[in-house]
Amino acid sequence: MTRAIRLGAALLGAVCALPLGAQTVSTGGAPVSALPDSARNGVFVLDAFEGTLRAGPRLVEVAPDGTLSFVGGDPAFDPQTAVDARVFAIEAAGDRVVVGLGFSDVTSDADEPPETAAGFAVSDDGGATWTYRFPALDTSSDSVLAIGVNTLEAIPASVPQFAAPLDLGMTAGGDTIYVAGRFAGLRRSVDGGATWSRVVLPPDSLLAFDPRLPTDFVYSPDLRQPLGFVDGDRERPIFPFASTNWVSFSVLVDEAGTVWAGSAGGLNRSVRLEGTDDLGWIRYVDAPLGNRPVGNLIYTLETQPREGRDAVWAVCWNSGEQATTAEEEFGVVVWRGDGADGAAQFETVLLGVRAWDLAFDEARAYVASDDGLHISDDDGATWRIVRTFRDVAGQPFPIRLGGAAGVRAVATTPGILWVGTTDGLLRSRDAGRTWELFRANVTPADPQAEGRDVEVYAYPNPFDPRRGDVRIRLDLAAASDVTVRLFDVGMNLVRTIEAPGRPAGPTEVAWDGLSDGGLRVANGAYVYVVEAEGRARSGRILVLQ
Repeated sequence: MTRAIRLGAALLGAVCALPLGAQTVSTGGAPVSALPDSARNGVFVLDAFEGTLRAGPRLVEVAPDGTLSFVGGDPAFDPQTAVDARVFAIEAAGDRVVVGLGFSDVTSDADEPPETAAGFAVSDDGGATWTYRFPALDTSSDSVLAIGVNTLEAIPASVPQFAAPLDLGMTAGGDTIYVAGRFAGLRRSVDGGATWSRVVLPPDSLLAFDPRLPTDFVYSPDLRQPLGFVDGDRERPIFPFASTNWVSFSVLVDEAGTVWAGSAGGLNRSVRLEGTDDLGWIRYVDAPLGNRPVGNLIYTLETQPREGRDAVWAVCWNSGEQATTAEEEFGVVVWRGDGADGAAQFETVLLGVRAWDLAFDEARAYVASDDGLHISDDDGATWRIVRTFRDVAGQPFPIRLGGAAGVRAVATTPGILWVGTTDGLLRSRDAGRTWELFRANVTPADPQAEGRDVEVYAYPNPFDPRRGDVRIRLDLAAASDVTVRLFDVGMNLVRTIEAPGRPAGPTEVAWDGLSDGGLRVANGAYVYVVEAEGRARSGRILVLQ
């Protein structure tokens, strides 16, 4: 399962491999280990399969033996888009690994750059080699959709904006791939991503859809497309917008082969029907879902392995629909099976928590949220939360929570818990008690380090204080006290940061974008002066928020 964020791009480099944690950097708290060059610190995408962890936004793999490789430099991950693509979704099954690629189109005039489809990188040998596949979009002539006994009129989704691959699901052997593409809807491929077909979920007016029965509606998941018209032969209802249930955010295939699809209009469960290869669907929403007041936008789906049928957990967000938004809250809904009458049974946990991702091991459930990492030892009945991540010596790691910064992804490999944050990748070998933190090994050759001199640099740069800290990096030849002073363009002192007793070697000093008076600084250029080892070094930081 995966989620995407807006991050700066990197130059695509060669594949490299090293032991995870081979280099450490002093931070003033717990020391941080280095991810390889060209990796990124904002880890919103994690997938674990057969002991291998894969992380975005530049694809990094951690093998079961702990060896770390950066594979995002393969040409399959570079679709030559106007803005460098990054990983939006990862899914593995059998020998097939599929990575959904996209980017935030900053070239558009939108206040929020649209998340834009850039295609897929597909491996059929467990990640050894990769092939690029085009985005799952229509052509302008795809105005008819055949499903079951029906031939439906359809509005082609041919524009890549707001069609990024937000989530992926695959059958056990990887033969069928499903992609949730927001305004491109839910789609599937049976040829390794070479071609895609549209999957029709129930419209908002229906709680079930059987393609063997005659129906008549215009299919379009794009909420920007007005629908409904009257033609010369018959009248059609006038719908002001497309169905929200066709706007696709999440998808998974469980161990029984059932497809679960999360949309802006509810949770959908597939039904295999005699006489057709097309799926039927049951839609759970509002009272039928039994999850009021949890929101109807199903942002993330994950299965929890259990004896018998696996449970399905769904992260629910407020859908923003005008008619229901006042009644909807964030939370998590769990399906644990059907009752004796065949009706689905759901329960709600973590009501009011804005969650992002889910993971499980044999003993626990883990939920990544705005507040931190939630952990349950009793199948969701009770929860504890980790807001401060500490190393084995009890020292805290400098990870900010709140706002646009915090915990965003979680996954497990045998004996290891992995957590993706806006400021690095965390690993725990004791179920969340103690941690190691890994951050990108940004070097002076990296474009994020602009504004540096030869011996000191700041990253990320430009820097958005809402999304985390900027770090000023230097190498010390010997142990030294470090002082960082930040000035505005008029050389007025804005902030002084003391970092005493730093050891020899790589060290970083973080700035949160606040002045000495605790106020958020304005956008613009700032000069930093680093005093250490009896000398001063300087550089420039650009604040953009």
